[in-house]
Amino acid sequence: MKLFIAKNFLGVFALDGNGKIIEYRSFPKEPEKIAEKLSEECEEEKELEASLKSRYKDIELAKDSENKKMNKDYRKLALELKWVKSDSEFNEILAKTNIILTKNKLKLEKKDKILMQAVTTLEEIEKDINVFSEKLREWYGLHFPELTREVGSNEKLAEIISIYGKRENIEDNNFSNLAKKSAGMEFSENDIIAVRSFSIAIKTLFTIKKTITGYIEKEAKETIPNLAAVAGPILACKLISLAGGLEKIAKMPSSTIQLLGSEKALFRHLRGEGKAPKYGVLFGHPYVQQAPQELKGKVARHVAAKLSLAAKVDYFSKEDRGEKLRKELEEQVKDVLGKNNS
Repeated sequence: MKLFIAKNFLGVFALDGNGKIIEYRSFPKEPEKIAEKLSEECEEEKELEASLKSRYKDIELAKDSENKKMNKDYRKLALELKWVKSDSEFNEILAKTNIILTKNKLKLEKKDKILMQAVTTLEEIEKDINVFSEKLREWYGLHFPELTREVGSNEKLAEIISIYGKRENIEDNNFSNLAKKSAGMEFSENDIIAVRSFSIAIKTLFTIKKTITGYIEKEAKETIPNLAAVAGPILACKLISLAGGLEKIAKMPSSTIQLLGSEKALFRHLRGEGKAPKYGVLFGHPYVQQAPQELKGKVARHVAAKLSLAAKVDYFSKEDRGEKLRKELEEQVKDVLGKNNS
């Protein structure tokens, strides 16, 4: 037996194939609560599903998200169910609920713009860190070249320089021994003050990077949970930024998503100056990274297809199906890699 679950501002309804109401749970007549329940899975929905499963042994439940089966006059239904006493009460509740839903929609649509700004800022900070760290290595390398070769982490190097300054002040035994035999030149106090100030600025950039990264990861999981689950929060936001927004990426074919970030290579190919690109920023996706070179393009196609579906769910239905989509992609990639190994 197949039943359909429909949700509208009156409540949650179970319908048979002909649209007949089998059972329902009505919402309280408070516009704020109605808007909240319409925006996410609610207790009434869970209660109705549990009740149906207990009443019927062989049952298949399907979501009637667009209320196609619920082909009824809501005003008439509200009066029949005694949810409201009059047309005027119905109109007032409906109008207030729609206002709240519209406001919420505008807020959500703006949220992707905030994430786009955040991720582009993060990219600029990363570029600055790389440039400044290279300059710090060159600068401090004149004083203590052995340290700059020994310490691979730019953040760790900036921290050591900001704390100790002169090579003779470094307390770590390994570095102290290197300092005694260093081939670097002597730095004056003014030299040390300047280079330490620079290293402190770089440390600050690392702190800002961590803060913005944490912010993006948290907000992306709430705003675009499906894209974040499939691509990872940072890559998901980069894709949205390249696409121009959540709405645009939701309406893109997967082939376009696959090539986001490869525009320069694509234009070179169109001019006959190189091969057609197989992926853009998707090169940074773990599954593409881990795939053998000859399979990277194929894996990228699977990733792009799943991202296309994730974007549509995030924009149109707002359901969190991220874990399911991620597992499906994982199985598809395993299948591709497995066939290659067999």
